[in-house]
Amino acid sequence: MPKLDPALLEAIGQPMPELEKLSAADQKKLAADLAHAHKQHDATLKKSMDDAMGHIPFLLRGAVKKILGL
Repeated sequence: MPKLDPALLEAIGQPMPELEKLSAADQKKLAADLAHAHKQHDATLKKSMDDAMGHIPFLLRGAVKKILGL
């Protein structure tokens, strides 16, 4: 039984013994797919926040970003 791939463990953030049943190749594929999904999610979130900031007057954007931690 293969151990959990380190890249997959990093992608999911917590140990999941059920995933050890996957082959090493499938674990690597899942880790790559999760990393790709995280990048897409981050890009979509950034774009939506940038679009939302467009509705805030320019002089207030810095303060709002600071409050939101952006």
